[in-house]
Amino acid sequence: MATAKKKPAAKKTKKPAPAKKAAPVKKAAPVKKAAPVKKAAPAKKVAAAKQKAEKLRDLPRLVLVERDRSRFLHDGEHFGRATIALHAIGTLELPSGTIVTCDPFLVDGPALARTVAPGAYPVSLAVATFRGDKTKGDQRVAAATVHFRPGVPTSWEVASFEAAPRKKGGEPGYPVDAGTGCFMDAGAQAAIKSEPTYWPTPSYKALEKQLLTEHYTHTWGWAVYQPDPASRANCVAFMSGYGDGVYSSFWGLDDRGTPLCLTTDFDVFTDEDWTAAAS
Repeated sequence: MATAKKKPAAKKTKKPAPAKKAAPVKKAAPVKKAAPVKKAAPAKKVAAAKQKAEKLRDLPRLVLVERDRSRFLHDGEHFGRATIALHAIGTLELPSGTIVTCDPFLVDGPALARTVAPGAYPVSLAVATFRGDKTKGDQRVAAATVHFRPGVPTSWEVASFEAAPRKKGGEPGYPVDAGTGCFMDAGAQAAIKSEPTYWPTPSYKALEKQLLTEHYTHTWGWAVYQPDPASRANCVAFMSGYGDGVYSSFWGLDDRGTPLCLTTDFDVFTDEDWTAAAS
């Protein structure tokens, strides 16, 4: 029997290799724009700038005027167009020896860092009377002082607080919002703060009555208030110069650094007033 012949296997054809992708064409870097040429300043502007610089150079330099606050302790002292008159207004009772300077209607702020011996100390006001057509007869409390010992201070030191207060310039001071400042014992401050919250409070009524009626004299007034009958601690208040602001106090010291007094300056006088009176 004859066998069938095997057909030869078909030849395998190789697939063509895939074509390689052409490398992307790199974009040309953008051409940098040339920096704009600055136009020269007009000659007039240059001349004006030089003139201004020369004027500033020729201005007198600011000179701080030294303020000897011992002058607030002299009856009849002159400051420019104003004359000082001293008024004894009452006694500050300090059973704790810790002093608070503040607006008594705000009753806010920390006590002074320095303390004094507990006791009762007289308080005086340096009231300035101004002369001149516009201010004739105008009176303002220029300074308030509590006296601890007799004598005239030989140096003055700004009174700092137990905690950070507001500042006026570089000096610590207390804010006044009701046109009134005061000295008070820390115990009196605590008693006023603990008063009933209804309005007006007992302290508000008592202080307002004295400041505006009982002890009021032509643009200035004062008050002495004891908030707690069980404690001698009290508050001696007074109108503050021209009204609201931030005011600093100063310790008047003797040669050994002992406090003779504490004075609050209400910035009634300008540098020109201090200089004119000193010359």
